[in-house]
Amino acid sequence: MTEFNQRVSLVAREVIESGEAIRVTNRGRAVLRLVPEPQGDRGALDTLISSGLATPAGRSHQMIGRREPIALSRSLDDVLTEVNADAAF
Repeated sequence: MTEFNQRVSLVAREVIESGEAIRVTNRGRAVLRLVPEPQGDRGALDTLISSGLATPAGRSHQMIGRREPIALSRSLDDVLTEVNADAAF
């Protein structure tokens, strides 16, 4: 930590130029990690995957077909009116 505090600009420049994260330790224990901001227009998920915080999907997803609407026995307005009446007590 002491060395980091004395050389913060140099360390930050190294992270930016190398594109690699640096861990700062205090008495042998990692306490801080400097990670460069992603450049370009990569998506958030790609950024998480490349940093090791997420893993890519094992298989592609399948779209669910359009479903028919479900007929309700009561209208939503009736249900909300009943819930609100119960909450008033």
